[in-house]
Amino acid sequence: MVTEAAPLDEQGSRSGGGGGEAGPRTRTRRHWLGYLPLLFALGAIAALLVYADPHKIGVAFQRFNLEYVPIVVALAVGFYVVQGVRWWTLNRALGIRFPLRDTVFLTETGQATALLPLGELTRALLLSKAAGVHLGAVVATETVQELLFVFMLFALALPKAIGLHYVAIAVVVPMIFVIAIVATLTVEGLYTRVRRIVEKVPLLRRVRPAVDELHRDTRVLFRHPDTYRWLPLSVGQALMAVTLLWAVSEAVAPGRVSWTSAGFVYAVTQGAAWLSFSPGGLGAVEASTAGLLVALGVSFDIATAISVMQRLADKGLNTLLGWICYLFARRRYNLTGASLFRFEMPSSEERT
Repeated sequence: MVTEAAPLDEQGSRSGGGGGEAGPRTRTRRHWLGYLPLLFALGAIAALLVYADPHKIGVAFQRFNLEYVPIVVALAVGFYVVQGVRWWTLNRALGIRFPLRDTVFLTETGQATALLPLGELTRALLLSKAAGVHLGAVVATETVQELLFVFMLFALALPKAIGLHYVAIAVVVPMIFVIAIVATLTVEGLYTRVRRIVEKVPLLRRVRPAVDELHRDTRVLFRHPDTYRWLPLSVGQALMAVTLLWAVSEAVAPGRVSWTSAGFVYAVTQGAAWLSFSPGGLGAVEASTAGLLVALGVSFDIATAISVMQRLADKGLNTLLGWICYLFARRRYNLTGASLFRFEMPSSEERT
C-alpha cells in the first residue's frame, strides 16, 4: 500500500521546483484512474444480480432467520475490535505508543472508506495523524497484521482444500505467496537480491525508498517476541471471519454449508480480492463467494444471497459505523475532512 504513495510524494517535491501545469493535470488523471477498480467492482456486482433471478434472490433474503441477527452483528463488529487489539500489540512492538481504546476506535473509524480506493490504508493514515508518528511505520504494522491474518485463514482452509484434491492449489499457492513475501521482507540476503532487480526497473526504482522502509520495520516486527506472543489474536480474527460467513449461510439455508466449507470459501475469496485490486475486494469477493458456494452444491440464488448478505453484514455495517465514529474522531484528534481520502507520505525529516 505504501509503495503506491511514495512516488507521488516524491514526484510532487520534484515538480515543485518547476513542474509547470502538467503536475496538477497528471494528479487529477491519476485520481480518476484510482476509481476505475471501484467502477468495475460495482459492475461485477450488478452483473451478478442481473444474471441471477431477482425474485429467487428476494425469496432467499426473506428466508433469513432473524434469530441470527445478534450473532452476525457481534461477529461483524467484534472482528474489527479484535483487529484493533492485534494492531495495538504490533504498534507497541515497533515503539508506537498509542492507547488501546483509541487504536480500536480508529480501526473502526477506518472502515468508513473500506470500499473506496484508499481502503484499509485509512486506519493507518488516521492513526499516524492522531498519534503523530510516521505513516510508514504504521503501514508496516498493518502489513504484518494482514499477512498473519491471511496466513491463518489459509491454514484453517487447508484441511478442506486437501479433501478437494486439485482445488487445494487455490489455498496452497497463496500460502506460499505469503511466505515468500515475509521471507523477502525479513531475510536480508533475499531482500538484497530483490532490491537489485527493483533498481534495474525505472518504474520500480521510484518506490525503492518506501520498500526499504517497509523492509526495515517488518524485519523488526517479525523478530519481536510480541508478534508471536499475541498470535492467538490473529487466529481469533480468522475464526470470527469464517464464522460470520457460516452464520449468514445458516440463517439463509441451514445445514447447506459446513463451517469448514465456509472457511475454504472465505480464504479463497481473500485471494480473489488480492488479485482484483478493487477496494475491499468489492465485486471479486461477492462473485467468487457465490461461485464457490455453487461449486459446493448450493443453488445460485441462495449462494448469491449469502454472498451479498455477508458483505452487507461485514463491510456495509462497519462502513456505516465507521462514518459515525469519524464524526467523533475528527474533533477528538483534530482531523480534517480530507483525512479519510488524502494520502501524503511525510518527508524523512518529519519522522519521529
